[in-house]
Amino acid sequence: MGGKLIAQNSPADLLHSDRRDYVLVAAHRGDWIYAPENSMESLEHAVHFGANLLETDVRLTKDGHFVMMHDLTVDRTTFGTGSVADLTLEEIKQLRLKTNFGTRTEMQVPTLEEYIKAAKGRILLYLDKAGQEDKPEHPKGYKIKKLLEVLERNHALEESVFVLNFPYAEAKKIFGDYLERVNYVPVIEESIPNLSAYVDEYIEKLHPVAFQFRFASLDSETYRQLPKVIESGAKPFVAATWKAHTAGHDDLVSIFDNPAKGWGWLIEQGFRILETNYPKDVSDYLKQRGWH
Repeated sequence: MGGKLIAQNSPADLLHSDRRDYVLVAAHRGDWIYAPENSMESLEHAVHFGANLLETDVRLTKDGHFVMMHDLTVDRTTFGTGSVADLTLEEIKQLRLKTNFGTRTEMQVPTLEEYIKAAKGRILLYLDKAGQEDKPEHPKGYKIKKLLEVLERNHALEESVFVLNFPYAEAKKIFGDYLERVNYVPVIEESIPNLSAYVDEYIEKLHPVAFQFRFASLDSETYRQLPKVIESGAKPFVAATWKAHTAGHDDLVSIFDNPAKGWGWLIEQGFRILETNYPKDVSDYLKQRGWH
């Protein structure tokens, strides 16, 4: 901090800052409302709206390149057909993205390298689908190791975010020494065995910058971990995109009823990273209240 203005801090600085009076915004698939999801334009919109993190999805092509695509296939978001894993990068680059309304654009599917270059120093890349292998023959962790190679080659390890529900030992085995260099965010959810011990181990051995919570109700072991995480100094992170991750205090409650019942409630609980489908609205709401 050191008396710097917020605007002078990089997204990585803000993520690692010990400030409790600042809430970071994570744009879900970039800005997919006003631009095609995971497009270069959606990234630029997210930066313009003031988002600090860009939640985006990585898939491997047939010839081993990473492209930004949520689905296993190109069918929904482009005018092409087929599995990403069965298409070459050249074939995917020939496709054109659809808008949110299904109309054609002249935009191509971006590569991870293109995203890294555009995001550098402006927004952190939260690489979703990193823990999901696109081909059944790939061993667990194959995609992550390939991602780490690309990130290191492009000097972007410290500006990447991985949100995963691996036990600590498994995360350490897959990431190795990179676990301390990337921004690794453990997931806290009911399906994790011995949840309290899992959280304790991460706090003790990794000191994560954040934990992502997924809680359908306040009467849950997940929600009961919140005070411990706050006390550890990690930032509680939640996806307001999903009702089932926020005990109903989500984007839709905020947009169609009252933002105080959604985003405001989450902030009151101590959440300091909000993932949203509405990055402009969340940023405006936070700025009006001195939180962003």
